[in-house]
This record gives sequence, C-alpha cells and structure tokens, in this order.
Amino acid sequence: MIKTLLIAAKGVAMGAADVVPGVSGGTIALLTGIYPRLINAIASINANTIKLLFKGQLKTFWNQLDGRFLLPLLLGIVTAFALLAHSIKHVLEYYPIPTWSFFFGLIIASAVLIMLQINDKKLSHYLWLIPGILFGYWISSMTAIAFPNSHFAVFIAGMIAVCAMILPGISGSFILLLLGMYQLLITAVAERQMFVLMLFVMGALIGLLLFSRLIKWILDRYYRMTLLFLSGLMLGSLTKVWPWKLSMENMATDQHQLLATHNVMPFAYPQAQLPLAISMMVVAIMMVFLIDYLGRKLTVLAD
Repeated sequence: MIKTLLIAAKGVAMGAADVVPGVSGGTIALLTGIYPRLINAIASINANTIKLLFKGQLKTFWNQLDGRFLLPLLLGIVTAFALLAHSIKHVLEYYPIPTWSFFFGLIIASAVLIMLQINDKKLSHYLWLIPGILFGYWISSMTAIAFPNSHFAVFIAGMIAVCAMILPGISGSFILLLLGMYQLLITAVAERQMFVLMLFVMGALIGLLLFSRLIKWILDRYYRMTLLFLSGLMLGSLTKVWPWKLSMENMATDQHQLLATHNVMPFAYPQAQLPLAISMMVVAIMMVFLIDYLGRKLTVLAD
C-alpha cells in the first residue's frame, strides 16, 4: 500500500509539472527514480500484450504491462490535471516571480541530483551535457508557429506534446504553446470538454507508444550518456523558467503571451522581489533533495 501511494504521489507531481509551460513531467520522473521503469512499462505495450487482454489472460496481461506501477501513476497524473490546472494557472498569473523561481530551483537541483546518482561515470561522459544544453536552449528559445485549429490538429498536438512530456527538460505544455493549443486544452480541462480531451488523449497514446520504444532502445544501450544528455537538456531549458521576463509589445494575442517575453536581469526588472525569489529557489532545491531522501527511505520500508 505504501509503495502504491508513493507511486501515485509521483504521478501527481508529474501531472502538476506538465501543466506548467517550461516544466516537464519527465523531469519529475527522472528525479524520483521511476523514469526507466516508466519507459519500460510503456514500451511493453504491443500487439502481444493486447492479445493477452482479448484472450482473457488478465493476470499475465497485468504483469507484462506492469499494471501495479502504471495504474497508480496514471491516476495521480490525471488527478493533478483535473485538480491543479486552474490553481497553477492562477499562481503563474498573480505570483509569477516566486512561482517561476521555485521551478528554476527545482530544475537546477534535479539536474544536479541526477548527475550525482549516475554510477561509474567517466570524464568523457560529461561531454554529453553539451549537446543536451544546446538542444534544450534551442527548444526553449523557439517562437510560436502556425498550427491549424481543428479536431485533427488536437489529435496531432497530443502526439507531439506527449513526446516532450516524457523527455526531461522539454515541457509538453510549452510545446502546446508553440503550437497554439495550450489555452484550448486548459479550457477543455477546466470546462470538461470531453470530446476535445479524448482526441488529445488518443493522439498522446499513439505518440507515447511509438516514442517510448525509441527512448527504451537508447537507454538500454547508452544509459549513462543518455542521463547526462537529459540533465543537459534540463539545464538548457532554464531559459524558459527564468523568473524575470518582460513582455514584448509587438505580440497582439493573449494566447502566446508567455512566448512573447524576453529574459532580463533582476536589476532591470521593476519590483524584482529578489529576496523572495532566492528564497523560493532555495526552498525548491532543499525540497528536491528531501524528496529524494524520503523516496529512498519509503522505498526501503515498502520493500
């Protein structure tokens, strides 16, 4: 029971992270030590797994799917989306600097912790941080692209965004912003527009099944280099969660407001709230290491 509740709590944290443009649920999965298991569980879903279900071999199907892990995790993610979408939108709107400062500290600490947890590292492995940082920075610096507003577009957006959601450092919500779909989906969640949500979920499931196999193949063969690349990806994405942003006046629509910003130093920002911002970063960093410590202790107790 403790293990199940712990997995569900990690799902809630992943779901909450994926609601925020600039923060990745994959980051939380990697931080909490469930990333390889998550990828393996998703990649295990194939034609043979589905056949087991239709043949009535439910126990074998459940074990092959790692259902004891996936079910509480997915319930946690869905719960976070349903309950926290409005709250997170509220704090980002009314308390942007302390909120972004918290996520900034969270990502820094997560990247450092992941690097510390990799065993048998060689100096050459750290070179993989560089392409990760560059790729993360490039993704985070992209501007909005034209994307059709249709039901089929919602399906495709689900396929694309879910790939980002399971990659640490790349925010699925930010990708939705780039595609012009973020506000539409946040509204769909808040107003329970089930048809739109089902289209998005169907696209996400297909994208997840395809992309997870690629990640599993890479992790199986290049585990240390991959984790260092992903850590670099997280560090490169910090530009997107920098707390001090000024709006660019030439953007006309509210939908891409978050994209229409540029980063400035605190002293160039009116009401920078620097002591509060630093405090929130420190709280986030301490929380990451506390979660890691408690997670390891609870896992030992559960076993």
